[in-house]
Amino acid sequence: MTPTQPALVGHRGAAALDPENTVRSFRRGVAEGSTLLECDVHLSADGQDVILHDATLDRTVQADSPLRTGAVADLTRAQLDRVLVGEGEHIPTLAQVLEAAVREDGTRVPLLVEIKAPGAVERVLEVLAEEFGDGGAEAWTDPSAAPAVLLSFHQEPLQHAQQVAPWIPRMLTTTATSPEWWQACRDLGVVHAGVRIADARQADVERAAELGVALNLWTARTEEELERALELGCDTLTVDDPVWAAALMERHALV
Repeated sequence: MTPTQPALVGHRGAAALDPENTVRSFRRGVAEGSTLLECDVHLSADGQDVILHDATLDRTVQADSPLRTGAVADLTRAQLDRVLVGEGEHIPTLAQVLEAAVREDGTRVPLLVEIKAPGAVERVLEVLAEEFGDGGAEAWTDPSAAPAVLLSFHQEPLQHAQQVAPWIPRMLTTTATSPEWWQACRDLGVVHAGVRIADARQADVERAAELGVALNLWTARTEEELERALELGCDTLTVDDPVWAAALMERHALV
């Protein structure tokens, strides 16, 4: 049964509170009580992981950054290390984000690693293997407590991961579902399914329950969006501001 109070996913860390997809933002997401975190991964020109949502620098770069424009795929990791993306923050690596996704007591906050560039999946798998080992490692024995989940809108990177690293949990996400999309969830053996709040329907809640997968709704930025997600019911809820979301959820529970 889907809980009435979903677990909060800190979107790009805590994107409404600190510059998104930065170490500072992920630490803020942890500090503010996010149950999970979400980050985005592109691939640099020299095959290194790049934690950035967009395929280009332009939207998130700060005005005085030494490098202010360009496609991530055309830039080396050394060039990207010069970029400033808000309040003096740099573009982190996946390893740096994983290091930040730890609570004060040493427990880990699971990270939803969204593969933005399909080609980045091999690099992501390499980093996760370096950090946590392969399928024989204790970190992966319980999918519900795994340190990371591979997330994508694209089926291809998840298919690749399913073949070469099946022990890493997978999550397929979409704006709007279809029978074919739900079949893809089944074929990919996902443990999480994500749907945009505005497009989610009660049938999606029921379908997720039938498949035995956790339903994620994304991204609640307004009170209307959050209340719609709570009304539908979901297991996890992606938010930019976990402080605001937790307070609104508490108020909602008291009504």
